[in-house]
Amino acid sequence: MYILLRFVFTLGMICVLIPGPGLYADPGGAVIEGRVLDAGTKRPLPSVNVVIVHSNVGAATDQNGYYRISNVPPGTVRLEATMIGYQRAHRVVSTEPGELLTADFVLESTVLEMGAVVVTGTATPHLTEDTPVRTEVIPRRLIERKQAINLADALEFHTGVQVENTCQNCNASQVRILGMDGKYSQILIDGDPVMGSLTGVYGLEQLPEEMVDQIEIVKGGGSSLYGGGAIAGVINVITRRPLVNQVRIKFTGQSMGGEFDQHVGAVAERVNRTGSSGAYVFGSFRKRNPYDRNKDGFSELAALNNGSMGFKWYYKPLENGELLTSFHRIHEDRRGGSQFDLPVHDAEIAEWTEHRRSGGSIRWSQRPGTRFDYRAFYSFSLENRKSYYGGRAGDSPEERLEALSYYGRTENPLQIGGVQANYQLRGHLLTAGAQYTRDRVRDETAAETVYHLNKTYTNTGFFLQDNLHFGSRNEIEFVLGGRIDSHSELTRWIFSPRMNAKWNPAEGFTLRASATTGFKPPQTYDEDLHLCGLEGDQRIIRNAADLREERSHTLSAGLEYLGTLNKIPVMASVTVFKTRIRDSFTERFVSREGGTERWERVNSDGAGVKGVEWDWGVRPLPAVEIRSGFTWIQGRFDSPHEDFHTRHFLRMPDLTGNIRCTVTASDRLEVFLAGGYLGEADVPRQVIVKEQDDPELRLERGARFFQCDAGVIFRLPIDNGLNARISAGVRNLTDAYQKDLDWGPERDPAYVYGPTRPRTFYFGLETAF
Repeated sequence: MYILLRFVFTLGMICVLIPGPGLYADPGGAVIEGRVLDAGTKRPLPSVNVVIVHSNVGAATDQNGYYRISNVPPGTVRLEATMIGYQRAHRVVSTEPGELLTADFVLESTVLEMGAVVVTGTATPHLTEDTPVRTEVIPRRLIERKQAINLADALEFHTGVQVENTCQNCNASQVRILGMDGKYSQILIDGDPVMGSLTGVYGLEQLPEEMVDQIEIVKGGGSSLYGGGAIAGVINVITRRPLVNQVRIKFTGQSMGGEFDQHVGAVAERVNRTGSSGAYVFGSFRKRNPYDRNKDGFSELAALNNGSMGFKWYYKPLENGELLTSFHRIHEDRRGGSQFDLPVHDAEIAEWTEHRRSGGSIRWSQRPGTRFDYRAFYSFSLENRKSYYGGRAGDSPEERLEALSYYGRTENPLQIGGVQANYQLRGHLLTAGAQYTRDRVRDETAAETVYHLNKTYTNTGFFLQDNLHFGSRNEIEFVLGGRIDSHSELTRWIFSPRMNAKWNPAEGFTLRASATTGFKPPQTYDEDLHLCGLEGDQRIIRNAADLREERSHTLSAGLEYLGTLNKIPVMASVTVFKTRIRDSFTERFVSREGGTERWERVNSDGAGVKGVEWDWGVRPLPAVEIRSGFTWIQGRFDSPHEDFHTRHFLRMPDLTGNIRCTVTASDRLEVFLAGGYLGEADVPRQVIVKEQDDPELRLERGARFFQCDAGVIFRLPIDNGLNARISAGVRNLTDAYQKDLDWGPERDPAYVYGPTRPRTFYFGLETAF
């Protein structure tokens, strides 16, 4: 399959790049402007995307519902107005160079996730329903309904996506896509892979909801666009940008078994009268007390203090040019283990980290003509961590001195720069770009200096893509692309091709198929920087000397329907997928000596993952929306795991599912219900055996869980533009939580599975003006 993809990619690129008549002609464009209204209320709709179909030309409406598109290619164009939760509307207009036209729209409501414009799958804007690369969306309205505090909360109750806790002490977390470990997923911020190795340990809980506008998820190999790491899929966090003039202040209080978790957030956004400049500023603070589920004196949820702030600012010096800058600063103090009233080096078990993260970007984008646009960007993240992984074994001077050796520090500066250009040529949208990444990891966390790290990883990548469509109704669309990467840990260039196809055989039906690739280089990963072991030992993972890169090939096919049945909005989709991983990474136990537990990352013979994903949604009444989905997965190594003697992927649940229902009882009252099912999985466990140096390695079968959330939101319009919103509810109403938690100082903190929080009551108050 790899050779076939390479041949088709090369042939396709040669064909589409042959110059034809009018290749460089650009006679000047027309201007289209208008207004978009809600069909029911007749009120103007802000943030509606109005685009020219099969192009990346478009604009968004302002707070009064107005939009303006310049540099429109002359001729007949098909306009499309879309917004999350509304049915798209079309207009066909004919333009002449320099002409000014008016095109207004009225939108009807539909299923919430439909109508979003996404960029992750192709690096160019597409409507969710029309993108040839299946892209799933978690919109801002759904994030608010979930009462999410951070990125981890926002990802809950989504088909094929699972957030899990990997450590009882400090609650390091990861996100699984299609059942695969978090290290196989790549997290982007505004399309840039700036979540470095260190950020991956706790980053899901560090990014506050105040900076998130929507989340886009693409499943399957994504290295043809984003380079190494995107084997299971890509999660793209689209940050918020200023749209209206307002200030919002929010408080959320939660209680878990009497332990409190409080969050305060504030945002302010401002847009000037002409829309040529705007700024968005946010800040948040969170404090959580430690939670001890089984009352053994050792925490299941760590104590947490998190503060963040940031901004995004744009300026349009030209009508078709924009300068965009963003910055965020996060400070987090996290501690788990026991004896929280003592310094960490005096506690029996302690895992403590203090993170200081700064990140940001600057980018320039411009459309100088009707067929051509480009952007150049620079992004960075600077992560510094102080840490303590260990504990005091006794009161002797030697043991007290040894406990002090577990302090450490880590630095992880990461920088990315690149360019991307798009050119419209007849039925082709050509995309090309280059990207350079420099990722340095300096880690002095391990007590033994022989395990300290000081590595710099660099990667240079070039990608090329053709998005072509044809047919009497442009109902057939292909994306043909590839990327080459030169990584500092590899001696040869890596080529990652892909093909995606979409066909609309009838109104409302979409068939998609894809063949994608991914790779993961042999470098330091997030689990290498989380030294969580038995009895306060430091669990060290290092790469074997001969470790090779992982390579993946994914095939998927799916059928989707989006339309109405008896005037009821309905959506349904089914997708089958199969991923083959060559030289897949796995860890093997080496030894346990003193306060160090040593593991090694090695290549296995290979592995495979296959499964089926099913999603459906219905809006039986204008005020009621129901969404549900299930994923069945099977993951197998080619040969049994060396330590646990199984071919099954560890911690991979065989079946996951979710269902959620929203009832908008009135303009003021909204009820949100959600449920999640987590199937059985094989979970590794280490058990201390007396008079034996090495622990006993066991494989336990994790239980099934069903988690249910329920909440209400009540809106209060007060006066003169001042509004308030009250929310209340309960998370994990069924209190579905692991029943066989390990106890005491000899527990295995990595033996943890199931829902990440116990039954939690919450109350929120928000005001906007």
